[in-house]
Amino acid sequence: MSHLHLRSVLGSLTKHLNEMQQLAVGADQWVTITFPKGVPKFSARHKEIVTELVFLRIFLAWEAFLDESFILYLLGKKPPTGKRPHRLHKPPTRKTAVRLVTGGDREYADWTDIPILVKRANQYFQNGEPYSQVLKSQQNFFQQMKIIRNAIAHTSGFSKEKFKKLIRDELTIYPSKLTVGGFLTMTKQGSSPPESFLESYLSKIHFAAQRIVPN
Repeated sequence: MSHLHLRSVLGSLTKHLNEMQQLAVGADQWVTITFPKGVPKFSARHKEIVTELVFLRIFLAWEAFLDESFILYLLGKKPPTGKRPHRLHKPPTRKTAVRLVTGGDREYADWTDIPILVKRANQYFQNGEPYSQVLKSQQNFFQQMKIIRNAIAHTSGFSKEKFKKLIRDELTIYPSKLTVGGFLTMTKQGSSPPESFLESYLSKIHFAAQRIVPN
């Protein structure tokens, strides 16, 4: 039952995404609660911090999913439904597969840059599938995720400016003192039914993951 490995990879991602979504919902509720005397209030700023941490965990889970699913497909594993990808290389062991993906001189591969991901997929699988099409069709979305991740994880002026540009693209203006967590909790314009930016990113990751590992 070779597909069980990929089923567990998809299941692990889904579990992480659901847990993080529940944590974000909890933070949204906690900020409205009046706690007993002596218990520190859960403030709006606390909610923003939790939301940023939620996003980072989501991003890490997505990277882990790409990494593990790619290695398993390269080893010839089959998804829960559908056919296994046509491999252009057939490494005999997991260690060899990892060495191929990392280039041999690095400890890990970059799973955050879409052009690099598409190039890697085309190098190892026929037509780059099941990665190429879904990644290219959602390229702007994944680039936004990387910009947001960097804005949370780094303090460089470059990361901040990239984030401000993203905000202007989405909102036309950059509200004064808008934090990354504040942006993620905002309702995405034109969404129907209304959803926050965080919820939008979550739903698109779910969609992409199920295209890569059909269940």
